[in-house]
Amino acid sequence: MGQFILPKDIPLDRYPKPEVFLDEGKRIAEAAQQQGIIMRVMGPLALHYYFPDQVDLYAKLERLGDRYFTDIDFAVYGKGRKGMGKLMESLGYENDLQTMAMTGQTRQIYFGGKVPMIDIFFDKLDYCHEINYDGRLELDPWSVSLADIMLQKLQIWEINDKDLKDIEYLFTVADFGEDDTKKVNEGYVARRLADDWGFWYTATTNLDRVKDHVDGVDALSAEQKAKIKQKADEVRARIDREPKTKKWDKRAKKGTKKIWYNTGFSDW
Repeated sequence: MGQFILPKDIPLDRYPKPEVFLDEGKRIAEAAQQQGIIMRVMGPLALHYYFPDQVDLYAKLERLGDRYFTDIDFAVYGKGRKGMGKLMESLGYENDLQTMAMTGQTRQIYFGGKVPMIDIFFDKLDYCHEINYDGRLELDPWSVSLADIMLQKLQIWEINDKDLKDIEYLFTVADFGEDDTKKVNEGYVARRLADDWGFWYTATTNLDRVKDHVDGVDALSAEQKAKIKQKADEVRARIDREPKTKKWDKRAKKGTKKIWYNTGFSDW
């Protein structure tokens, strides 16, 4: 049994190059597909798959440290849980038994392969607000959908600089529309928020935060900043147009007098 070493503790001269992560994400997704397991990449790696010609901008935003990528995050349907250990072992990875004992039904961590760490989430990401992947992992061959990537950022109440920059990056390079074909599905985002006042409040607050934050991002041109603010307003308008459910209306009456997000989580 090997020892799990955090990415930050691996010397830079022995650290895998970015292309190793990019190749490994697809290798794992393809191997899983052959076993009937749907695995899709989340996080910065997914943005690199979607926008390979815009990587320079991502770097200019200082979203990538000395180690560039630190791990590969995957979303997987729960039915793939049973075969996950065997699959990852066949790909050269070991299971982190401590994480397995604590959160094995919802999250598993693997290590010791071509990249330092593989973080796997089953069915949903449930931090400040829930991102549910039911029926959505087949939308792209490698990555979770762009709408889900945006929701993963908008759900963070105590949002930080890097997460705001990820939203700004999406607003700069992505197309937006009413479907998931290589674009952010605004309709899906609006429908998700129309049934959950707490998530709606966090997300719309973060859209306002983006508009304030972007003025201080030196890597962006004045034109790019204006586009980001306009896109934030357009996304907010689409959210506002979506009819809200009775559940949303009922929760809205309590407002922020009652805590509206899961506490203890601020990042993913």
